[in-house]
Amino acid sequence: MREKTASLPNVTLEQGTVTSLLEVKGTVKEVQYKTKSGQESTAYAPLTIVCDGCFSNLGRSLCNPKVDVPSCFVGLVLENCQIPFANHRHVILADPSPILFYQISSTEIRCLVDVPGQKVPSISSGEMAQYLKTVVAPQTFNMRHPLTGGGMTVALSDIVILGDLLRPLRDLNDASALCRYLETFNTLRKPVASTINTLAGSLYKVFCASTDQARQEMRRACFYYLSLGGIFSNGPISLLSGLNPRPLILLLHFFAVAIYGVGRLCLPFPSPKRVWLGVRLISGPSGIIFLIIKAGVRQMFFPVMVPAYYRAPPRVLGY
Repeated sequence: MREKTASLPNVTLEQGTVTSLLEVKGTVKEVQYKTKSGQESTAYAPLTIVCDGCFSNLGRSLCNPKVDVPSCFVGLVLENCQIPFANHRHVILADPSPILFYQISSTEIRCLVDVPGQKVPSISSGEMAQYLKTVVAPQTFNMRHPLTGGGMTVALSDIVILGDLLRPLRDLNDASALCRYLETFNTLRKPVASTINTLAGSLYKVFCASTDQARQEMRRACFYYLSLGGIFSNGPISLLSGLNPRPLILLLHFFAVAIYGVGRLCLPFPSPKRVWLGVRLISGPSGIIFLIIKAGVRQMFFPVMVPAYYRAPPRVLGY
């Protein structure tokens, strides 16, 4: 993507580590950064987009983000290994949390291990290697399930939306006009970003190992629901991949999984214990609804009711 961007005639690509943002009357006007050689440089622009992740030091100077760190991803590259389904992402439903495998070249497989907690095991002391050998390796046999991630999908969707909004603007120095379009950006990105992020976070909780019997049943229900194939697997995957990220479809599948799980529990002969377990299983999707409502009902389900929606310029056919 960097090579493609650098090849455009109206783009100059500069690489370095940003050290600070310089504001003039509340508006960011300059960026200070260090090049690979260590040289201090300054870049000026009427519009600065900060997109360096949830741990951004720059972002903290612009807002007060609430970051929850339930775990850390540890990555390693496996050479000359084979996975059951080539060119597919694989999720190992391991204990205590999922493990990902996907192909990045003809000879390399990237493995991402989710390590619960806010502290990453030390590499220098050998703690990391010990964790991978004793906890991770014994669980990666005959346990596989193709799935896909959504973080980059949200980022690329944001780029398309923001690009469409900024295209008709001829003067990026007009701060008031920019702010109005940025409000529109936050409205237009809500359905895609919130749907994908909510589903990804929910699947993480479902697929993590737990001693809670209701969560165990939800995990089984989700796995067998996806195993039905057809719309039962295509629907959730289309949500995660961003092909059909509609909040209503998200709610439909979450309740369908819950009802399917209750049916597995209560048929053919329900018992009080199984009925109570089914009630607890249903409460899971209710939490998903709360997250979506918290994100904004109008923005998620009825964006046309939000005034900022109509500031969007018309799309060009064939774009």
